[in-house]
Amino acid sequence: MLAAVTDTPPYLAIADDLARIIARSRPGAKLPSEYELAQTYGRNRQTARAALQELERRQLVRRVQGQGTFVAKRIEFRVGGGAPPSWSETVRRVGAEPRVETERIRRTEAARWATDELQLEPGAEVYVLSRRRYVNDEPAGWAETQIVADLADGLDTRLQDGASLYRTLEDEYGLQPMRGSYRGAIELAPTWVARRLGLVARPWTIEFRSRADCELRGCPIEVTRGWLRTDVFQLVVEMNWNRGGGIER
Repeated sequence: MLAAVTDTPPYLAIADDLARIIARSRPGAKLPSEYELAQTYGRNRQTARAALQELERRQLVRRVQGQGTFVAKRIEFRVGGGAPPSWSETVRRVGAEPRVETERIRRTEAARWATDELQLEPGAEVYVLSRRRYVNDEPAGWAETQIVADLADGLDTRLQDGASLYRTLEDEYGLQPMRGSYRGAIELAPTWVARRLGLVARPWTIEFRSRADCELRGCPIEVTRGWLRTDVFQLVVEMNWNRGGGIER
């Protein structure tokens, strides 16, 4: 119970009090419901709901539709600095357990947004791979990848469900994927992405677009567009400057 009356709006005072409790709590711990918080702090449910929404804005909790509100644990998602262009390996490097779930893989004509990135002629074919991404069995992101079909013929049968695309391209096709480009921005998740991740409303996400190139051939292999949950990931971009003033990839 809050002891002192201040000029701070009630929902912010409750949020600040809960933030102190969260700092001592384990990741994944469940917070009281709106009704329970309203009873504890002597306020109405609307105020309790606003407090939880404030904690969500601070990335301290995650709200799962139909299940409740939980203490969040954010992990670093590192781009650059020698990190491989592999989502699974990037997650593993920070001590978390990644998992991917394939929704669909098909061979089709490359989308217009991917044609230039992959340096393809109009009408060229790609494999389109749609996947949900999990961290410690929690939904953490969704991505669609377009892979140059001529470089990975038969990918739809050779990529095992749940396997790393990076490892498959390296081991099955002899390609050596390296980071070609990466763009990330904080954006509201599209409604259909939020639904896929079981999220309430349209939360802020890291919307990204990345490209992997073949180190041996010097040509693009794949381009990915996706979304990562900001209550799970903290995006860290590293650039190493060489003595000549350029950037080392």
